[in-house]
Amino acid sequence: MRIVEFIVSFALLVVGFWLMAAAFTSEFVGYEVLTFTAGIVAFSVSFGLPMRRYLKA
Repeated sequence: MRIVEFIVSFALLVVGFWLMAAAFTSEFVGYEVLTFTAGIVAFSVSFGLPMRRYLKA
């Protein structure tokens, strides 16, 4: 299961970077804040997903 977790986390990391970069393109005029925020959320989840195992009490 850890390999699946790694693949999902890496995919979310890439999507997060893509969304943050896409916020500065002309295709997302008017949605910059929403797109950048979605990128930050995806980036945060990509690190939070594997860490949930270590945060359990």
